[in-house]
Amino acid sequence: MLMVIPGSDTGRHAALMDRAFRFRHAVFVDEKGWDELRQSDGRERDRFDDEHAVHHVCLRGDEIVGYQRLLPTTRPHLLSDVLSDLCRRRPPRGPRVFEWTRFCVAPGSREMRHRGDSPFLELAQGVVEWGMANRVDTVTVAIDWRLMVIAMQLRFFVRPLGFPKRIGRDEVVALRMSFNRETLAAIQQARGCGEPVLPVPALPSAA
Repeated sequence: MLMVIPGSDTGRHAALMDRAFRFRHAVFVDEKGWDELRQSDGRERDRFDDEHAVHHVCLRGDEIVGYQRLLPTTRPHLLSDVLSDLCRRRPPRGPRVFEWTRFCVAPGSREMRHRGDSPFLELAQGVVEWGMANRVDTVTVAIDWRLMVIAMQLRFFVRPLGFPKRIGRDEVVALRMSFNRETLAAIQQARGCGEPVLPVPALPSAA
């Protein structure tokens, strides 16, 4: 199950979001060693967790097994204000471009073998479905460079924005990734499931 929580609505999901921030801290700080994100309360939050953010929380029952966040690039975001040194030039911005950030999957759920219940693939499909429903066709990301190959296998159209840089235990690269219905079909094929991962009202009505 993939829950979509707009930043303006996090107050109604305070307990779940508190767990999501702890989940982010456990992955990015404790595991990956991104020490600049460390918080004394064990909750990884930043100034971009505001009313403009869109949170995707992947659940199996009551357990959080994955998380990601989408930020509008028409406002300040990570690649524009924090990780700008990852880009040789200014990263793409605009109403059809969002930043895909804080993507993470629980350690026990990272098996990359294609299967319908893979949180990794469910989160990726969630980005594409959400984008198609909201007139967004491009994301910028800062991820471990090894995930670039997987993104291309899933038919994201990938363009590096700079060179890899070590952050914690990761070699992080900034990418521009565009997607379309071919991307959605590739992810669905990898999952072995043609069903949407987002609630039906969130999907586009046009064919």
